[in-house]
Amino acid sequence: MKELWVSFTADFDLKERVRSAVNLVDVVGQQLQLRRQGRNYVALCPWHDDRRPSMMINEERQTWRCWVCNVGGDVFSYVMKRDGVSFPEAMQFLAEMGRVPLEDMHQGKPAEPGSKDDKSTLMSAVRWAVDQFYACLQESPEAETARDYMVSRGITAESRQLFRLGYAPESWDWLLSRAMKAGFSGDVMHACGLAVPRKTGSGFYDMFRDRLIFPIFDLQGRPISVGGRVLPGGEDKGGKYINGPETRLFSKSRQLYGLSLARDSIVRQNRVMVMEGYTDVIAARQAAIEPIVAVLGTALGESHIQILKRFAETVVLVLDGDAAGQKRADEVLELFVGANVDLRVLTLPDQQDPADYLRLQGAEAFEAFEALVASAPDAIDHKLQRLTEGIDVAHDTHRAATAMETMLGILAQSPIDIADLRLQQTLVRLSRTFMIPLPHIEKRFVELRRKRQSAASRGARIAKAPSEVVQNKQPSGTELRIPAGWNGADEDNDYEPELNDFSTATSPVATTKRADDAIIGLDRNLFEIIIERPDLIGQVVEVVHESWLSSASARELLKAYQNLELHGLACDVRDCILTIENESLKNQLVAMDERVQDKASSAVQSPEIRLESILNRYRDIENRADTERRLSQLEQGMVSDDQATELISELFAAQRARHGNASSSLGREEN
Repeated sequence: MKELWVSFTADFDLKERVRSAVNLVDVVGQQLQLRRQGRNYVALCPWHDDRRPSMMINEERQTWRCWVCNVGGDVFSYVMKRDGVSFPEAMQFLAEMGRVPLEDMHQGKPAEPGSKDDKSTLMSAVRWAVDQFYACLQESPEAETARDYMVSRGITAESRQLFRLGYAPESWDWLLSRAMKAGFSGDVMHACGLAVPRKTGSGFYDMFRDRLIFPIFDLQGRPISVGGRVLPGGEDKGGKYINGPETRLFSKSRQLYGLSLARDSIVRQNRVMVMEGYTDVIAARQAAIEPIVAVLGTALGESHIQILKRFAETVVLVLDGDAAGQKRADEVLELFVGANVDLRVLTLPDQQDPADYLRLQGAEAFEAFEALVASAPDAIDHKLQRLTEGIDVAHDTHRAATAMETMLGILAQSPIDIADLRLQQTLVRLSRTFMIPLPHIEKRFVELRRKRQSAASRGARIAKAPSEVVQNKQPSGTELRIPAGWNGADEDNDYEPELNDFSTATSPVATTKRADDAIIGLDRNLFEIIIERPDLIGQVVEVVHESWLSSASARELLKAYQNLELHGLACDVRDCILTIENESLKNQLVAMDERVQDKASSAVQSPEIRLESILNRYRDIENRADTERRLSQLEQGMVSDDQATELISELFAAQRARHGNASSSLGREEN
């Protein structure tokens, strides 16, 4: 128990240190234009087509919310939503922003500031280097050839600034010599991928020489590496393009060029277009095509797909119109099918690459490219067209069967159920294309899927036999006799109980349970009182049982307050948000907090009186539930005659007591 106590408080303290070190207004303001509105700030929401600012940032409480999107939370929630990252990743980013040292997960202790193991130092070194390259391209006479090349490629001055393009002069130590003066050692420059160890002797030399530099940014817009392209005439100096090596900051398989710039438009349009090179992305942005990214010298892989799935449901793979481009489409198709992503394949005409195509379209580039995207087939159709090209399916049975088997093998990797509409439509297309009855196609599909599944998943997916229908039978025993007066007037109180007083169909318990997980009704009123008066949490924790609450969200929120109260921590809404990892629940808590702020001055009764009323209603609901359970025992013949008579008498007495209390309350109100 002591270990759990220490763990909870230590985790809370660390989150609080990070949260206190940054201002939500500054974090949101990194990407959005904020405007003061009363006590709060407002901004255009990046997650819908916002014409009037609908995102509100409460600086005092450090919460945000967009009422149109129905999303909100704290600073951690915002970074997770903005960047599509997990809580630990958001925590790491905010800790670095607020300069809060976190223990290195591998070493168990903070890295030495200024060393090659210190991530903050590496980030500073890359940012400094990008600024050096950018200034060189803009001002140095050595970069004249690079500037001329960009003009020939149609890269504008605005794009040079937006993408922070730069130039590395033809020198072995141009960057290193400046780095030493700036306080970055050779080891640090090597650790962030900007220097290479000498083959003989000690020391390092520049990684990039006589190349146009393309900085690579992470999701937060921070430079983490660079790529370089040789200039015309320098083809003998190595590969046409080279990217920085894998470092603590940079992983090719987990980064996409241009994603930080494209993220918001990707979310708004719910689609992303993936190209193959730096200049393709730049050309697209110049044509006002925004949801564009590119891979970084590696094939599109599973990690890339998982990143893209965070932001969009549809991925358009933009390929050169040559054979190599078609081959790449085949290579990634199976990955996308397995990840259940809507993949579309756009093949450019005349074997052009995207940059050339867009440049040739001139002022019509945007409309022409959007027309191509709109007509791009989904990847299954694209693959089917390629497999059946030149095949007479009616006569060339062997090639047709091979093509069909290939298609079914790819589809079998999809995790979606065979009853899914899209999958069914695809199987119908195969049936028509290969002129084979649909049941045969479905049977073969199921066989291939079972072969590909692991032992665990295979067991989970095997079709289950229809469940046995279990009939609820009246238990044998004495026939239930309802005493006279149950449905008639009661002689002593002239009160006639109605069936609805006990029926589960209209009970408060039955009607407050919801299929979704929203906190509503009585539960919401309870938590809004806690938000208004955190000092009442002790009474709530002591009296309210989680079974009284009507949703999993409400029960989770009650546990969060219980933990805070148990550990002697403040129970205000900011601290409660800090202990919750469920983003949907954070959103609901922020919404309730806003309701409390809006209603604070208009409340007629005190929070204590309102809380007592709510607790009484919970007790009444619990009593009714108990009545239902006992009535069910009567209906199912689970008690003897004597027990039945006694039970009905108790139900009458309880009913009279409730109505008596109600009448007394009414009399007091009238007086």
